Amino acid sequence: MLRRLSIADYELIAGAEIDFAPGATMFTGETGSGKTMVLGAIAFVLGERAGADVVRRGAAKAAVTLEFEPDKNLRERLCADGFEFDPDEDATISRELSESGKSVLRLNGRPTTAGYVRELAAELVDIVGQHEAQRLLAPAYHLELLDRFGGDALFKVRESVASLHAGAAKLAGDLRNLNEGERRAQERHAFAKYALDEIESAAPGAGEDDRLSERRRFLDNVEKIALALRSAHDALAGENASASGALGAASAALQQLRGLGEGLSEMAQSANALQSEANELAVRIARELDATEFQPAELETINGRLEALDTLKRKYGGSIEAVLASAEEFRNDVDLFSNAGERKTQLERDFQSAQSELRKAAGELSKLRSGAADRLRKSVEKELQDLALPSGRFGVRFEPLGEIAATGAERAEFLFAANKGEEERPLARVASGGELSRVLLALIVVLAGKRGKTALVFDEIDLGIGGATATAVGVRLGRLAREAQVMCVTHLAQIAAWADEHYVLEKTESRAATTISVRRVDKDAERTSELARMLSGETHDAALKHARTLLRQTTERRSAIA
Repeated sequence: MLRRLSIADYELIAGAEIDFAPGATMFTGETGSGKTMVLGAIAFVLGERAGADVVRRGAAKAAVTLEFEPDKNLRERLCADGFEFDPDEDATISRELSESGKSVLRLNGRPTTAGYVRELAAELVDIVGQHEAQRLLAPAYHLELLDRFGGDALFKVRESVASLHAGAAKLAGDLRNLNEGERRAQERHAFAKYALDEIESAAPGAGEDDRLSERRRFLDNVEKIALALRSAHDALAGENASASGALGAASAALQQLRGLGEGLSEMAQSANALQSEANELAVRIARELDATEFQPAELETINGRLEALDTLKRKYGGSIEAVLASAEEFRNDVDLFSNAGERKTQLERDFQSAQSELRKAAGELSKLRSGAADRLRKSVEKELQDLALPSGRFGVRFEPLGEIAATGAERAEFLFAANKGEEERPLARVASGGELSRVLLALIVVLAGKRGKTALVFDEIDLGIGGATATAVGVRLGRLAREAQVMCVTHLAQIAAWADEHYVLEKTESRAATTISVRRVDKDAERTSELARMLSGETHDAALKHARTLLRQTTERRSAIA
């Protein structure tokens, strides 16, 4: 439920505080007084795109704040999205737009985006105006309204149709790709098979190229390695003076000093250990020296293997690891092509099954829509009788689609005939502006319990009507206000008389600027005077008497529908 709207320097409104009634809040004023600016401010704070021209001339910025009481689900969503507030507090959306065009939106004091606020707006208000009347001319909207009227059971089947349609479309795409890509698949299969054979024939091993490269470096430098090893071995354990012999002599000399001091014993142990390490190193060098015998055949084999591996790396990825990964992909491609026939058969079977389920669900949806169309016709025609269209007839025509779509197997179009004897024709071709407004209002009344909106905002929905029709429209809006919050900009006293809260917009012009004030009408005399002005343009005694009569009649009608 909307609570309060605060406006500062928005368009011609310097400042205004508007408290919304739980029922109907009406906005009236002279022609050109800017009544729709209030609704513009609501759209502005709810994230509608706006330029710097909405900032009142001479002001630095426009600022609008909307306070509202969210229902349980919306409150939980706001808290889950990080916009927490106390359980006994109302939520607030505020927006500022500077003259430079910079816009700032806050939700419960925290920055947010226009996109997020627009999502919330869909749960808060439904603005019904001349644009909404024009939407009535679009058959795509007719189907949406009909399905909404059909209720949850219909929408559940519609969602099932949409889901089944998406599944069938995916299967159809898979089949199309399989069929259209058959030649490319054959070419890919031939290449994959050739490449896989080449890689598997070579049978590369992970890290094999690194190991072979290291061995080749060894063989390329075998003479240098052998010479160094031989020199090292001679130095360690040669027949002439050697490190091992010298360390042995040192160890023997120091062994005689063991027990004569801790330091002397440690030196004897160190000499002995060094001799053992020198002997062990000499043995290892000797073994390595035995392995340095040059083998030209091995080097030739290694060079050939490395060349083969380099060829594979150039063709399939740059490394042995990449070559092995490519082999796995080629293997999958070969297996996939080998099973293509089986895949195609399975896809065709799945597609036929999906189509069958889709046709069944679409058939059920068509039956539900047919029943909903009949109920909608009766309900709308009943409303039209009370809206000064006693002979008005309303209907829904279905036209089968060439193939089932996500929304079902048919499109819908509203038909209308204003008078007896006339053939029902598409609404867009036969309805005048006033008739279109009344059909729209009839639909809104019929759909009121199914809209799920917190507030209905009417922007001069009463254009083109008057007299008894205006009275009937007022009754309908009064009835809506018992079920939902209603805001309405109107120029008809018969509608304004239903206000639970009434605001008058007044324009003031001076040399410096033009401003619009928003005045709350809360006294009987003020309200009677405003209704009298709306009825006759003046507030003389006859007009005031007429206004008082209108208020009394409205009170009686209000009691009848309460």
